[in-house]
Amino acid sequence: PTLVNGLISKLGAPNPRVANQACNALHKLGMAFDADDSGGVAPDVDATADRQDASEHNLRVISFETINVFVQNSAPDCRELLLQLLPAIIERLRVSFTLPVSSNEDREAKEGLQGLLCGLIQVLAFKLQADFASFADSAMSNLLQALQTKSSTCHTEALSAISAVADVMEIAFEKYMGALQPFLIAGLRQFDAYHVCQTAVGVVVDITRAIEGKVLPYTKEIMEALVDSLKDPTLHRSVKPPVLSCFGDIALAVEGQFEPYVQLSMMMLIQAAATQASQDDEDMIEYVNTLRESVLEGFSGIVQGLATRSDLVRPYLSSVVQFLQQLSSDPSRDMAVLSKAVALIGDIASLGANVKDNLNHQFISQLLHDGMQTGDQSIMETANWAGTLVQQLLQQS
Repeated sequence: PTLVNGLISKLGAPNPRVANQACNALHKLGMAFDADDSGGVAPDVDATADRQDASEHNLRVISFETINVFVQNSAPDCRELLLQLLPAIIERLRVSFTLPVSSNEDREAKEGLQGLLCGLIQVLAFKLQADFASFADSAMSNLLQALQTKSSTCHTEALSAISAVADVMEIAFEKYMGALQPFLIAGLRQFDAYHVCQTAVGVVVDITRAIEGKVLPYTKEIMEALVDSLKDPTLHRSVKPPVLSCFGDIALAVEGQFEPYVQLSMMMLIQAAATQASQDDEDMIEYVNTLRESVLEGFSGIVQGLATRSDLVRPYLSSVVQFLQQLSSDPSRDMAVLSKAVALIGDIASLGANVKDNLNHQFISQLLHDGMQTGDQSIMETANWAGTLVQQLLQQS
């Protein structure tokens, strides 16, 4: 505390360079703090960002980055301080849209500030959870305005904050969907700014988990954008895995209403499943494992979502099981892929007697055995669950 108080006293130093160094030191301390150690430093640092010379020596930027760290690591008894900080940060974001811009430097500073403020709203939402709800309307209003800027960095930060709001608001988030949808679709279609596109896919996942079946009216446009992203040859390959697993999240949310998208999504998952990596290309092996994990998640989501309409899934099961056979003997397969493969076997077995022949194979038993031998508690439990379902299925006459 003595060190922290000493550094806080330096935040008011006449020389902004000294204040910057104090802020940097607090930032590093904040990174090392446990939740029980960090005190109410944020208000003092917040005041530093208001200094007239805060634009010098990067002081405003490091101030907000420091607040972010202390909010993340703040102790439970700082909750009241965070509740006071949140509306102040939202107001700062609102005011930032009126800041004049007379040069590229001004524009970059303004967009950088807006990105930092969006990032802070995200952290505060995660930290405050249910207490955030009363500020959600004003936060969303300003986050939507941030999406109207021309900065891809700002878009990424605003979308990440919106994900956090959806996570906190759950089903109540539906009221924002009408206003958000055009910006969400625009983000999904920013193929040239793949970080924005990837973040937008993450927002879709969080929204489907938050509002579940209420996402249905927005599904057609979202699915079209996701499919187009996979078809775009210029899109960075890192976006492909989250898009493929997102099919499963949407299917889980809308269940039987996913019928119009089954054929195209399954064909794209099957096509992605065929991607191979050379055994001497470690980067490609890592990417293919990530891709396969997402493909398996996509399959699982669709199988679970259409559990009451298994007739829609059965035509594709032979291709899905063929993929599982390939994975059973792949020396490059990682633990995450094995975990998802074992879970998918259980999901398929849950469909009942009609899929019995699809699972009556030695390689299915081998995957389940491999899962049981991992020593990983979570994978072993999943393998045990899936194995029990398969066994019960195969014993049926």
